[in-house]
Amino acid sequence: MKKYLLTTALIGLCLSASSQNAGTVFPVYVDISPDTLINYTLVPYSNETYGINLFGDASDDIEIKANGAVSSGGTAGYINVRPLNPDVLIRFGRLDSVYVPAYSLWYVTKVAKPLNAGDPIDPPGAMWDTMQYITDHSGYGGGNKNVNDWIGGDKYIGLKYQNGSTTAYGWIRVQCPVEDSCYVKDYSAMPSTVSINEQSMYNVLIYPNPVNTGFYLKNISTNTFDRSKLKLTDMYGKELKFKTEVMIGEIRIDLDETLPEGCYMLEYISKDCIFSKKIIKVSR
Repeated sequence: MKKYLLTTALIGLCLSASSQNAGTVFPVYVDISPDTLINYTLVPYSNETYGINLFGDASDDIEIKANGAVSSGGTAGYINVRPLNPDVLIRFGRLDSVYVPAYSLWYVTKVAKPLNAGDPIDPPGAMWDTMQYITDHSGYGGGNKNVNDWIGGDKYIGLKYQNGSTTAYGWIRVQCPVEDSCYVKDYSAMPSTVSINEQSMYNVLIYPNPVNTGFYLKNISTNTFDRSKLKLTDMYGKELKFKTEVMIGEIRIDLDETLPEGCYMLEYISKDCIFSKKIIKVSR
């Protein structure tokens, strides 16, 4: 079960290229509820996959796969993550290698970079690649891997979308309690149509929060918003109806009185600014 932070007010910045951190809720956010477990067993052979659609189009963009098998030549036991969209890359962490005596060669694994909440997704020097491993306990010819970088608490897979001048970031949160099992918990990304280089820093204030039926949205930097670009969704991404009233320097937003208590996302996407804020609705 997810836990959400309750606050009385949120002061934030529209997202910029320097604020892409693991755990930041971007305009596209999906809570996978309940958390989905993918795992493998060596005997009998098992193969489980989970697909993630980052941008809400017709096809998945990322696949996480758990695979286990035993043969006369050795074993295959791993969990990997790979892009299905050629414009999406995964944050690279390191190479892991083990010597295989029977064949006089090295057995190499590309390991994805495990990020903690708040870590920058694309710091200077970050490297990006295609298919990478979260765990790998494969072996053959006397060489046995022991890749455990992701085992433990919640960690984030860093994602990067690159298409021409358009760059966007995202993450997938997973928890791998043991080498053969991994929970997929939630993910967040920017729309692929937004160019991060075109964004500017705006101060945004939402109050009160938590709310009953109405709250105010104020752009401290410019005092302007295009209310047609506002969107309210539940935590599953379903778009909800709301009313707006333009006031001097701010917008009043009224929620549907029948909307149940809980967490919702208020999103704003324009060519100049993007922000996504969590709204907590409570009873009177």
